[in-house]
Amino acid sequence: MDLSKEQRIAVNSQGNVYVTACPGSGKTRALTAKLLLEMKGITCRNKKALAVTFTNRAADEIKSRVQQNEHYDNKKLWTGTIHSFALEWILRPYAGYLDQLNNGFVIADEYECKKILSTIKKDEGMRYFDDVNTTFDRLGNVKNSDRKAQQVERKYRKVLADNKKIDFDQALYFAFVLLDTVSEIATTLGAIFSLICIDEIQDTQDLQYAILSKVYNHSKVKPNLFFVGDNNQAIYESIGGVSMSLEALNLEFHQAKLVHCSFSDNYRSTQRIADYFSYFRDTPKIISKAPYADEDGKILFYNQSIDKQQLPEAIAEILQHEINNNVAENQICIIAPQWSAIRSLSKRLVNILPDVKFDAPSLTPFHGQQDNFWLVISKLALTIPSGRLLTTRIRWANEALDYLNENHPVASTLTAKEFLMIINSFKTKTKVGTSYLNECFLYLLNKLNIHLKCDAELLDSFTLFFEKSFSNMDVNEGEYEDDIDVFRGFFKESSGVVINTCHGVKGEEYETVIAFGMLKGYIPHWGDIINKPPYVANNSESKMMYVISSRAKKNIYLISESGRQTQSRNPLQTSDLLRSYNYRYS
Repeated sequence: MDLSKEQRIAVNSQGNVYVTACPGSGKTRALTAKLLLEMKGITCRNKKALAVTFTNRAADEIKSRVQQNEHYDNKKLWTGTIHSFALEWILRPYAGYLDQLNNGFVIADEYECKKILSTIKKDEGMRYFDDVNTTFDRLGNVKNSDRKAQQVERKYRKVLADNKKIDFDQALYFAFVLLDTVSEIATTLGAIFSLICIDEIQDTQDLQYAILSKVYNHSKVKPNLFFVGDNNQAIYESIGGVSMSLEALNLEFHQAKLVHCSFSDNYRSTQRIADYFSYFRDTPKIISKAPYADEDGKILFYNQSIDKQQLPEAIAEILQHEINNNVAENQICIIAPQWSAIRSLSKRLVNILPDVKFDAPSLTPFHGQQDNFWLVISKLALTIPSGRLLTTRIRWANEALDYLNENHPVASTLTAKEFLMIINSFKTKTKVGTSYLNECFLYLLNKLNIHLKCDAELLDSFTLFFEKSFSNMDVNEGEYEDDIDVFRGFFKESSGVVINTCHGVKGEEYETVIAFGMLKGYIPHWGDIINKPPYVANNSESKMMYVISSRAKKNIYLISESGRQTQSRNPLQTSDLLRSYNYRYS
């Protein structure tokens, strides 16, 4: 793998490394290279490299990259979110050590948790969008300043407990308690993982640091550490993300003596765009080393000149212009600061531009189910082995087998290819998407001799999978049919215009970025404005603008549309930093 001088120094360092890097500087490339180097040197069959990511999407990207290298061995690598790590390596093997879990537990997925919270908030007179914190600190406290929010959180926990369920926040806390009270667990994990990598470390929560540092601190032979991140892109502070300094990390990970490496070269954007996004965080000069660094590209700003009602048509016109200028559809990204603004826009764009392909997660019936086991089976059922998807399907099959293995011994006797053969052998005449999946799931269970009624967790996730899928289809009001061919299109390799939130595309890059909703109340969110000192809003806004504009390689369109209002019917204004930036736009 070709590395820059900066990347090579960090990857080949013999000690523990903390990399801070500007956008487009190759953080993920360096982390991937470090993992491959570690795997190449692992000779003991029980040793692994560990890569912890903030999102499943980021984990999939790392897996996809390492799979393309000759030194890749899936038995020598585990990568995923910290929640997945806590479940697979701590809770499921050692739950018997905790009174709260020793009679069994089921993980409530994101959809179910939101549903429970929404019901209780409504009963307590809270609004749908009112915040209720459910995250724990190291002492097991959940902090909510509002009394109603405190009451909602307590009732929410009782509903989960009555059904022997825990959410992902509890999963992290219980994992930490296990490591803290039974140090042998941490020692065992430290003996397994010879390298611990953390991607986007600035988004890591305090309890997540605590879990990983327990593993490191109790290891007899310390794993190597390789952390990468960018404090200027720390946009998850509102949900507990903590940007630790080098000094704080060295205190957290005892005697780690982390060495700081910095990546200051950008390989993504034109120099003009690098200069533009640098303004928002007042960073030192970022030098573009992209092949097209000297190109002008486009940086345009529509300040209250497009009405909300005409927004889909305006964006469709921009899209058509970019496509006509030979920008590939999958090199265009439409970004919104919030999910609420995406659904209706996506639907309108599909209708206006029927010949353009779109990759919009909010439009799929499986949105919000990334933690549901049956989504993995759906991916296998709706894809065929071709090109990169062959190795991807094998990885999905291994994930499914790992999940089943705990409660169903038959899974441990199957290889990933044998598992795929079972799914590939499924045949039906139905063209109805949900019916196809239902029949396929039951066919698989029958072949494995697994009975849903005997596995409460599988049955729960099965029921919720279809409930959420039908709910998503209802919300999108017939945007797509319940048709098997339509469903198959959701899992093809991405080839269309991406529509997502700025959080959803963090770490990604596109030739053209079109961002709308550049409004105070969206950027920054009201939660960072109301009852907060001005510096909180300024800090949040500057980071959001830095992340959004640094996704672009050559072209940026920024839109502060008119026509959006506060609950008091006052018009939303253009975000402060964007309005005050006296830039000469294209």
